Amino acid sequence: MKSQTARRPDTTRSSRSAKNKKYVRQTAHVEARRDGKPLIFGWGGHLSHSEKTRLQRRAIWFVTAIIGLIIVLIIVGYWVNLNVIVPSLPITAVNGQSVPQSDYRKLLAVNTQYASNHLNGPNGLIALRDQLKSQVDAQQKIIDDAKKQIDDLNGKIKALPADAKTQRADLENQLDAAKKQQSDAQASHDQLMAKYQDMVQNTIPNAQTLFTQSQLGNDSSQWLQDDIFIRNWLDKQNSSIRTQIEPTSAAIERELSSFKANMPKITNYSKFLSEDNVSDADVHAMIALKLRRQDMQNYLAAQTTSPTYQVLARAITASTMSDANKILDQLKHGADFGKLAKDKSVDTNTNSKGGDLGWMARGQYTITLAAKQSAVVDNWIFDRARTLNELSPVLTENGAYHIVQIMNIDPSHVVDAANLQQLKGNALLIWLKEQAAQPGVTITPVDQNKMLDPSNIPPGLPAGAPSQGGAGAPGGAPGGLPGGLPGGIPGGMPGGLPGGAPGGIPGQ
Repeated sequence: MKSQTARRPDTTRSSRSAKNKKYVRQTAHVEARRDGKPLIFGWGGHLSHSEKTRLQRRAIWFVTAIIGLIIVLIIVGYWVNLNVIVPSLPITAVNGQSVPQSDYRKLLAVNTQYASNHLNGPNGLIALRDQLKSQVDAQQKIIDDAKKQIDDLNGKIKALPADAKTQRADLENQLDAAKKQQSDAQASHDQLMAKYQDMVQNTIPNAQTLFTQSQLGNDSSQWLQDDIFIRNWLDKQNSSIRTQIEPTSAAIERELSSFKANMPKITNYSKFLSEDNVSDADVHAMIALKLRRQDMQNYLAAQTTSPTYQVLARAITASTMSDANKILDQLKHGADFGKLAKDKSVDTNTNSKGGDLGWMARGQYTITLAAKQSAVVDNWIFDRARTLNELSPVLTENGAYHIVQIMNIDPSHVVDAANLQQLKGNALLIWLKEQAAQPGVTITPVDQNKMLDPSNIPPGLPAGAPSQGGAGAPGGAPGGLPGGLPGGIPGGMPGGLPGGAPGGIPGQ
């Protein structure tokens, strides 16, 4: 019996071409496949391509962020250094109280503008010079007109007939009046010309000589040192004294108004603030310092009266500490002070008088014998603990060595008018020198590099004194000062910057 299952037919070849089939290898990259290649420093062979790509992208973003952060930190650090750290660095210090160079820069800017106002402002020296020149020219015209009138009158008188007595008398009266007018005008002309020549040859050149970075820089740093002494002293005073010295807001505003009004025509207050990189608050603070200084001078001058406590003393000055110690030892063993002063003292002002200093009020030694530089000797002499015939230790002052003896003390001795006036005019200077000479006081020398750092110097403040060649040219700007901005504080500035600082700006 045959099976009913149908037999499958044999597989037949396709009728297609009998060409060999070409197989192409798959080239598409499989993201998940590990290629075994390291990513960095032999590491990363176990990672897939997609994982490596993600890591590379993250690394790039991370490095970019780090670089960006570093750049930002550098910029911020530079700004902080330039605007916070550097301005806060001390330029000097008094008893550990630092004076930041930011305060120095602000005061220097304000003082420079005061100086510019004094020289080039509407009421400044240049304007005063030009006014004098105009007045000289006006008087010269009167002289010339009077001379012409005199010549005309002389001609008329000469041409008159001999019998014209009435007319002659009238012309002669006119001639006398013309001669008097000429004489008066000539006298006025000569006085004005003398003032003009003094202004051109002395006042303006002398003022310009002080307009230098070092001069004005030293003055400004000195003021800041002095202000520490003043403020520390004020903190210990009663309200009545503080009221006399601390400037009021109204006083500061009045001074600021005057400051603005006296600016040269080439500038204004807003331009000054912008160019000197100071704020209105900075200017108020520096004007307050200036007024506090003025008020302190006025207060101390009012306290300087006659009669007052005075001391009669004598002194021996030696060149070296060794010589001074030998002299002191001889005095302690009974040597004659007057004889030693004549033989040993190097002070030619007093040695011929046996060292006699005469009667002195407080501050007088500082002014007359210490050249306004120190009050070490003055402080010792006027210590109320001194007794008759007491000998001082060796006192070091201005590079010399002094031995002083108290000869007499008068609690109420008259001060002559000239000395009293000198003591009043230098009252602040004397007081500041006394403060600086107190035991234990330390004053750090001014950092000259910071003082003359270009970032602290106002625009237009010259490094050196200007040429004097054209300083007095009528109607001109001061010689050698670019932009008409002189850089200093002249002596005797009317209504301006007060003097009296040790080694600082000349007196008022």
